[in-house]
Amino acid sequence: MQRLVVDRPVVVQHSAGAPGANGPLTAVQRVLDSPLADRYEFVRMHQSAGNGALNVPLLREWVRLLRRVRPALVHVRGLQNEGFHGVLAARLAGCPRILVTVHGTVRDLRQPGRALRRRLLVYGAEPVTLRLATHVGTVCEYAAGRDFLRDLGGKFVGVIPNGVPLPPHPRVARDRVRADLGLHIDDVAMIAVSRLTWEKGFGVLADALRRLSPPAARRLPPPARRVLLVAGDGPDRAGITAALTEAGAAGGVEVRLLGNRLDVPDLLAAADLFVFPTLHENLSNALLEAMAHELPVVASAVGGNVEVLRSGGGRLVPAGDPDALAAALTPLLDDPAERRHVGGLGRKVVADGYSLDVMLGSLDRVYERLIGE
Repeated sequence: MQRLVVDRPVVVQHSAGAPGANGPLTAVQRVLDSPLADRYEFVRMHQSAGNGALNVPLLREWVRLLRRVRPALVHVRGLQNEGFHGVLAARLAGCPRILVTVHGTVRDLRQPGRALRRRLLVYGAEPVTLRLATHVGTVCEYAAGRDFLRDLGGKFVGVIPNGVPLPPHPRVARDRVRADLGLHIDDVAMIAVSRLTWEKGFGVLADALRRLSPPAARRLPPPARRVLLVAGDGPDRAGITAALTEAGAAGGVEVRLLGNRLDVPDLLAAADLFVFPTLHENLSNALLEAMAHELPVVASAVGGNVEVLRSGGGRLVPAGDPDALAAALTPLLDDPAERRHVGGLGRKVVADGYSLDVMLGSLDRVYERLIGE
């Protein structure tokens, strides 16, 4: 095959996963659809499923692709097994610049029955990925300060924050989507958007639902209901569904598991409050998108959540503390004026520091500098 001939630098965008299932893949698509496509010739290097072990056929396919297009830069998103394959393929193909952005690490995961695989990734694939990369960036300040990233030396290019679009009319689809979901005008809808794993704090959320104070009669008149919408899927779906449903019945909350959705912006427009009890996090696109839609947030005080919410937009609670989570949710569930106030602050936080334009500008500066070198 002929190699790609263009008058712009070729930048390969690596990604993994299914649409709607993870933030990095969403970020890749936003980059591909952005004005940066006029400055760089983007080439996709995507895998739809994760790697359980060394995938030799995938490596061969990617090496052939990279040798054909001869990129000025390969941007690999993430560590773990998928990032390892992306970086190894780039090295085998002789690519001169390989940027790895850290979106998370398997060392934060609790994986019962998979201790050996976790050790192989923590002490094998992830350190090798960082060593093989020529440059490394992170998506938040928290990640940049992690111990395992402290010895990168001149490889570290800084923080490239996630960014999300700011909807011009965040609640324009509200009435239509609420009608589709069967929500009444006075219902108060919480929403969680996440992969369905216990790591995301769903056990804590279930315990918090049981502890919610009853609705203030003057603020939440009948026939209003409290509803929890959950968008996402994952390996722990069955257990999470059972836990949330049982807890919701005990706490007077109607729980609806919606599965993987490609219309998350519409769901956010229909909701009143975003809940994010994750046990660990770097920088969540779902959190930023909720704030862009003017939803007040109640989130655990972990990782990038802290730096996002330090200027307003929500309440932070200790991770793993259902009493604190319930106490933070109750006043926002009861008070529409407070929800509007906190949600408005959150949109400003995203506009100032985490908009799509901010992310693209940071990415462009890094690409330009690395390719210039």
